[in-house]
Amino acid sequence: MRINIAYFTSTGNTLWLCLKAKETMEKQGHTVKLYEIIKDGEAFTKDECDLTGFFYPVWGSNPPDPMKEYRENMPPGNGKKVFLVGDCCALNGDTGYYFKQILDKKGYDVFFTDHLIMPTNFNLPYEPENYWKRVPLETERDKILSDAEKKLQEICASILKGERKFDGKGLIDRMAGALQRKTYWIADGYKSHFSVSKERCVKCGLCVRMCPSGNISETEDGDKVFGDKCMLCVKCYNLCPVNAVLICEVSIDDKKYRRYKGPAKDIKPVEYR
Repeated sequence: MRINIAYFTSTGNTLWLCLKAKETMEKQGHTVKLYEIIKDGEAFTKDECDLTGFFYPVWGSNPPDPMKEYRENMPPGNGKKVFLVGDCCALNGDTGYYFKQILDKKGYDVFFTDHLIMPTNFNLPYEPENYWKRVPLETERDKILSDAEKKLQEICASILKGERKFDGKGLIDRMAGALQRKTYWIADGYKSHFSVSKERCVKCGLCVRMCPSGNISETEDGDKVFGDKCMLCVKCYNLCPVNAVLICEVSIDDKKYRRYKGPAKDIKPVEYR
């Protein structure tokens, strides 16, 4: 069976899951292709396959902006089989089921939705201590990843068997999802508070290259300028090699506001430019 999977990854969690899923499915004799939704969305649309999947991080009970945009512009499904796998640090709400409902209207047969718990990749400045899950230390991260990999094996087995499952269908999940989508503007408020510490910046330009929305530009002197197209993926914030990118000035304290460097050293950020 030919299986195509589209994904968006911010700091590597979703890409890590995609690679694990690809390995698992190919061991069962299937052919799996991965498509990064921003770079390869057009090719993903055109490439014929037997089964289509989407992997995505959950942002306020929705997939990321590029995935939402792609979803809205998908052609008629004509009964094409689709599975959806989200990941988040805690609450998934009805993300997969909401995604399914949109694709159902386009004629797709979304037969499976589920999600996995993955390490959180940033903590909001000024939030109360211990209010939310913190960016994990390495030992904590590895335990979360081990549990996620075990569940992913079960998910892949269910998908390959064609089992039908709809995570997020319950009333409480749908109410939580609707509330998260309506209140996500609270997190959006941080988009205008990104800056770069001139004292730390080594002018490598990585943040400019890997910004998926082209929101970061560079002056002739190498200073960074942030526009109004931030999608809050926090690639720049986490993956800057010297932790020079800040979300509010208080995040200069990178011991209190730990940066998440991804699930594994071999998972690299997507460089778009």
